[in-house]
Amino acid sequence: MTVTTELDETSLRQIRMTALEKLDNAVCSALADVEGHDARKGLREAVAACAAAGAVVSPQVVGCVEAAEEHLRFGERMEARMLLTVAHRLLAGVRPAVVVPGPSTPGDVVLGR
Repeated sequence: MTVTTELDETSLRQIRMTALEKLDNAVCSALADVEGHDARKGLREAVAACAAAGAVVSPQVVGCVEAAEEHLRFGERMEARMLLTVAHRLLAGVRPAVVVPGPSTPGDVVLGR
């Protein structure tokens, strides 16, 4: 019996999107006035999870998060908040578009048989 751990492309894409959502959640948590050390730890872990999942994080987002971590390290909360807000807005543009089904046409749905 052979067991493989390879995932199909759809599963990999979902893992990457989950990693990006976790990064966005870490950014939002840091913005929600979480204590500086905890916020830095959460941001660092979320960026590492993106790298581990192979999720593409734009250099601008990574730069904002890293700079915000430095500001948090020195207790400069307003500067960190500004950078995290930019990172959050950039991450919001990465999420997949919602697929809206097209209008139905007569005969494409059969109810009860």
